Amino acid sequence: MNYRKYLTEDILAFWIKNATDQACGGIMTQVDQNGHIYCEDKNVWFLGRSMWTYAVAYNTLEKRQEYFDMCETLYRFFDKCELPNGKLPHIVTRDGTAKKINEKLFHSEMHAVMGLAQYYRICKREEVWEKANKYFDVVARWYKDNRSRKETAEGTIKCFGPNLLLLSMAQFIRNVGRDTEKYDELAGLAIDEMMHGGFVSDENETVFENVSENGKMISGDNGTVSYPGHVYEAAWFAMCEGEVKNDDELRNFGRKLCDYAMPKDFPQRHKLIPIARDVRKVSLSEADKSYVWWPQCEAIITYRLAYNIFGDKKYSEFADYLEKNAFNAFADFRCGEWYSEVSQDGLVIDSNKGSLIKGPFHLPRMLLALISLEETGNIQKYMK
Repeated sequence: MNYRKYLTEDILAFWIKNATDQACGGIMTQVDQNGHIYCEDKNVWFLGRSMWTYAVAYNTLEKRQEYFDMCETLYRFFDKCELPNGKLPHIVTRDGTAKKINEKLFHSEMHAVMGLAQYYRICKREEVWEKANKYFDVVARWYKDNRSRKETAEGTIKCFGPNLLLLSMAQFIRNVGRDTEKYDELAGLAIDEMMHGGFVSDENETVFENVSENGKMISGDNGTVSYPGHVYEAAWFAMCEGEVKNDDELRNFGRKLCDYAMPKDFPQRHKLIPIARDVRKVSLSEADKSYVWWPQCEAIITYRLAYNIFGDKKYSEFADYLEKNAFNAFADFRCGEWYSEVSQDGLVIDSNKGSLIKGPFHLPRMLLALISLEETGNIQKYMK
């Protein structure tokens, strides 16, 4: 496949044509198979996520004016939806009025940092850099005080997912080249927590999504669940960090996560990566019924990068197998983009191309990384 052509013509162009909100700013990601908007509510995550995608495409693929314009359209919307306390809401109406606020989640701010930092590299406007740092400081304070902890009926637990998001956020503001020690510190804290926080079990060859506050396995379904998509993300983020720092410990940690992420019955039973698995059994019941798009993207780039770094053919074979199955199941070559969800038999369950949680991020991010590997022989172009 020509990754560059597919990304620019089938993915990036799809969202510019169908989802850009020129009237109010921002992006409406709730689009159907044909690109028609079925709901105008906006997830604020996608201000930062989409800005990151188009800014990185501008910096690494081609300096197209429409990519720059998309970033500016997204940027204009931040002031419309920011809350008086400086926090960003989760869901807003088309004009930016807060519809859902979660004071304990910082996903909107994390992705805002990534997007704003990469947009600053294009526009060189100091107010964009200041806004990126404002949100970075909000997230950094929360993380240092909280370290991904949350309260449940069973007590305080820690979650794996926020740590990998923090690592990626720090990587993509650090690569601007300003105040790098500040961002490097947070990247170090996040990867240290992933490595030593109790999530990785060599005994079970798995990565638990949730552990106790002191890093011990907890009982019940929350305690034995693993999300392969999160583990694959963490794996390739860690390998990227190892490449940037030329650190074999980080590279090998990423490789371990890569190996532990794979469902034990893949590819004998699964042609695609399930959304969740339980170490006590083959997989969670819902994972047997359907597959969603984004874990496939994270697994494909993880295996491609692992092969690039370590040269083990099993990784290229897994990548080839999964890439073929994922494109066969999810890609709509007539209208563009990927479907949201398919059945175990490959039948389309959710034909929508976007939702409040699906937009121009996981798939274009995978393609941007694959283009770096294919065209330069390493991941450095993507990371820098």
